[in-house]
Amino acid sequence: MRDAPHLPDETIRETLDAHFGLRPTTLEFLPLGNDSASWSFRADDHFLKVRAGDGHMPGAAVPALLSDIPHVLAPIRTIDGRPYATVNGFALALYPLLDAAPAVEVGMSAEHWRTIGEAISRLHATPLTPELIQAADRETYRPGRRELIPAIETALRTPQDDIVKELATHWAARQEIIDGLLRRTDTMGPRLAAEEPPVVLTHGDLHTWNILIDDQNNLWIIDWDEAAVAPRERDLMLVIKGIGPGLVSEDDTAAFFQGYGESTVPDERLLSFYRAGWAVRDIAEFGERVVLDPRLSDAARQDAVEGFLSLFEPGDIVEIAG
Repeated sequence: MRDAPHLPDETIRETLDAHFGLRPTTLEFLPLGNDSASWSFRADDHFLKVRAGDGHMPGAAVPALLSDIPHVLAPIRTIDGRPYATVNGFALALYPLLDAAPAVEVGMSAEHWRTIGEAISRLHATPLTPELIQAADRETYRPGRRELIPAIETALRTPQDDIVKELATHWAARQEIIDGLLRRTDTMGPRLAAEEPPVVLTHGDLHTWNILIDDQNNLWIIDWDEAAVAPRERDLMLVIKGIGPGLVSEDDTAAFFQGYGESTVPDERLLSFYRAGWAVRDIAEFGERVVLDPRLSDAARQDAVEGFLSLFEPGDIVEIAG
């Protein structure tokens, strides 16, 4: 996010001191990612993740329970052994600051993809203990932020400023496509839920922005905020066609399944649902930032308009969803 959270730096420092024994000299906000409820900081030689909502943080709680799975970057425990600390309606998770870069920037070899396939195969085979079930979300077969679409569209009918007016114009031009995605997920979701397909522990956001490659060529899977008990296709969708241009090729997919299990046959209906659901969630996310979040700066809201438009570009998620 471009904008920092509404949490004073001194409060962050005091929380890190009280719960982790760390009072950082350097606390630098990092405008990373697209999640409007999540923020990143550098705290000396640590990476700090701040998330809105102090009662549930799968992004820290789940990887803290996955010590047997390689390539999972787990959080540093608090003094009393918890995976994150809470303060003033926020959860704070602390991680080692790696000398690493996102795989999307440095590229992944076939061996890298096989390694990730092996790691995700182990993740999907992980027994669903009561602790993991409590730590992770549960699949609802309803795209995230789907419930916000009516309020967004209502606000777009009476634009309050030029940024809303701009989004309203672009949204109207794509209304038929948006309505088609909503019909698909609204129809497929309840049917799939009624079928109760087999579920596993999933990462939920497994693209190459969330895989780091460090200076020793080690791979690290990060950003477990979307971790959920769900069908395995929730992860496999992200390595079959992917969610954007250039993120995963057919050769990448083949190498992934060499590690994951070449005999695996994903359910095409679930893949279709998750692709459409991803598009719906992103559309709602960008719309929310423009018209429903009064805390955001105009610059952040304008970024959201550009983000909305990017979803409909050739090779991006709307086209992939079909």
